[in-house]
Amino acid sequence: MSKKKAKEIIVYKSYYAKGTSWSQNTERSYRYMECRECGDFTVCGEDTTAVTCNACCQAACDPPVLKQPKSERITKPKGWHFMSEYVDTEGNVYHKGVEQPNLKGTLETTVIKKKERVSKKDKQKYKWLAAEKIGKLKKQLAKTRWKKDKKLVVREIKYFTRIVKGKLPTDYLERLYAK
Repeated sequence: MSKKKAKEIIVYKSYYAKGTSWSQNTERSYRYMECRECGDFTVCGEDTTAVTCNACCQAACDPPVLKQPKSERITKPKGWHFMSEYVDTEGNVYHKGVEQPNLKGTLETTVIKKKERVSKKDKQKYKWLAAEKIGKLKKQLAKTRWKKDKKLVVREIKYFTRIVKGKLPTDYLERLYAK
């Protein structure tokens, strides 16, 4: 039978000192023990037998792996896989996001129209104009006599109320300056 060897018990130096760190209470005593790797003193608990300081832990672990930026720029537009048919610049044909290799090079590339973005300042201006229109329409509604005329005015008021809430329809600019 083999005999088990008794483990060596290593006793590390320790001392007590008042708290000096910003997160420690200055009136309370904290226990400091020397690191088993480098010998620097580190704060630890009362029943701790050995401690490794944060510098040694960082040296022992690998640095965090950061994601590398994509080297190739994606040439496909947003939502291309939802399109019923999309042809990229290389001639690859996609139906609902699934590539059709037998149709490669047979169709022209899909032209994507970019939407015009409305700036915050312009949007605020359009809201003010819509609010002015609502005021005029309400005066007109008070003067109208027939139900058929009132329906048209109420519909316009609802339309401009949506715009005041911030929901600009695509045809708003055309409609705004047409009248």
